Amino acid sequence: MSEQVSRIIVPVDGSPTASAAARHASLLARLLEVPLQLLHVMPLNPAELCDIPANRQAEADHDRAVRREIAEEAFVKAREAIDPDLTPAPDEVVLEDSTFIRHPERAIVEHARSQPDCLLVLGARHLSEVGKFVQGSVSNEVVHRARCPVTIVHDDASMLEASGIGRVVLPVDGSRHANRACALAAALARSARVPVELVFCQPGGQAVGTVDDEESQAERVFRLAREALGEIPAGVEETLLHEERFAEAIVGRARHHLEERPMIVMGRRGLGKWRESLLGSVSHRVIDLAPCPVTVVV
Repeated sequence: MSEQVSRIIVPVDGSPTASAAARHASLLARLLEVPLQLLHVMPLNPAELCDIPANRQAEADHDRAVRREIAEEAFVKAREAIDPDLTPAPDEVVLEDSTFIRHPERAIVEHARSQPDCLLVLGARHLSEVGKFVQGSVSNEVVHRARCPVTIVHDDASMLEASGIGRVVLPVDGSRHANRACALAAALARSARVPVELVFCQPGGQAVGTVDDEESQAERVFRLAREALGEIPAGVEETLLHEERFAEAIVGRARHHLEERPMIVMGRRGLGKWRESLLGSVSHRVIDLAPCPVTVVV
C-alpha cells in the first residue's frame, strides 16, 4: 500500500468522461490497495435560482427527487466502468445541502480535505485558456485548490487506455515537490511492474555547468530522484532534454511511449490560481496537452 494514499475518490456525473475516470480510479485503487469512493455532487440548476423558497422541505421537493435519480444513474454508469473484481466494492457518497450546491469544485475539495491522505481522480475536457475562462472547468479549479494528489483523465481517453499503465513518466528537477511525486510514482510502478522514466529538462541554450567539481546538475537531479524512488524492479530510465518549453517536452516523452499507455506523475508548486496565471505553470500546461492521465502532487 502507498504511504501517501489511503483512499481514491472519483466524482461521477454519468458522462463518458466520468466513466473513463472511474475506470482509471479503480485501476489506481487496485494498484495501491486502497478503497475507492464514488462521489456525486448535486449542483444547483441555474433555472432554479429564483425557485428555492426558504421553507422548502427536502422530503417534499420534486426537483430534489429527480436529482437523486440522476445521482443513482451516475453511480450505475460508474459501477459499470470500474473493474468488476475490485475489492472492497466502492462506497457511494452524494454531496448536497438544502439549497443545492452552487460551487461543485469547492464541495469536492472540501470533501477531499475531510478524507485524510486521499487521491482525487477527475474526468476533464481539453479546453483552451479562453474556453476555461468562458465555460469554466471544475477539474481546473480542483487542481488549483486541492492539497492532495489529483489525477486528470481527459474526455478523449478510451476505456482501454484508462484501464492500464505501461510506464510512469516522472518529470524531475531536484525540488521537494518533484521528490514528493517520486513516492507515489514508485508505489504505482512497483505494483504495476512497469518502468519509471525520469525526465529532466534543461533550457537548450543553458550551459550544463556543475553543482560541484564532481557532479553535474542533471546527475544530481537524477540521483535525488532515484534515492526518493527506491527500488523499481522494472527499471529506471533517465532522459535529459535540452528544451525551452518544459511542458511540451514532457508531453512529447509521453507521446513517444503512447502505445505503452503511459501515465505522467509530477510535482506542483501550489502557487494558487492567480500567481500561476501570472508566472505560468508547467503542471497545468502538461495537463492541458497530455494524451494520457496526469497526476499532480503538491
